Amino acid sequence: MNTIVHQNLSIQVVRTKRIKTASIQIRDGLVRALVPDQISDFKVETLIKKRMPWIRKKLQDESKIISPSKKEYVSGECLTYLGKNYRLKVIANSKCSVKLISGYIEVSTSKKSPNKIKELLTQWYIDHAMERLKEKTDRYSNIIGVSPNTVSVRDYKSKWGSCSSDGKISYNWRIIMSPHRVVDYIVIHELCHMLEHNHSKDFWRHVSNNCKNYRECRDWLKINGKSLAI
Repeated sequence: MNTIVHQNLSIQVVRTKRIKTASIQIRDGLVRALVPDQISDFKVETLIKKRMPWIRKKLQDESKIISPSKKEYVSGECLTYLGKNYRLKVIANSKCSVKLISGYIEVSTSKKSPNKIKELLTQWYIDHAMERLKEKTDRYSNIIGVSPNTVSVRDYKSKWGSCSSDGKISYNWRIIMSPHRVVDYIVIHELCHMLEHNHSKDFWRHVSNNCKNYRECRDWLKINGKSLAI
């Protein structure tokens, strides 16, 4: 791995034998160019120069991402589920439960501590994520023509999903807070990895064939992803 400086911007160049096409990645202000092992330095520099307007724009967009505000877990706070906003309603009750009722996410608990309410909410989101993502995975599997071995949800910190080489698909449960179209995109993205276990042109062609607005969904996550939290 080496570093190229262009227009006062440092860009890490990562060479790998596992890809056939070059790409630019931006995360947390770090710019990386992933390139095939045999590509020349001249071609790498040409790629970076060509993509500089896009790189600058993405860095600017990333700087505008709003971190989620710290919640106190009291009635009236805003929660998001499948792209829609709901008000939190905390009710004293000997039986713990979480329900979606008429514009509210209602939490019943005998112990109104923030930690307990957060615990109940988190489990509710995980359960609903598993149910919805399993439904969507089954539906799009039939359309794409693949058969995952297992589907699960996990507490990922830096990715929205994963597809292993043996067909095990897992999702970040927080994706269930995003709009349906974005959830669909993540499901399609991971299922297409069963056809192409990389991010080649063929992979993105499969994604595009099944999700015409995938670029918009991908950008939505880059801008709003950090706000998907409870």
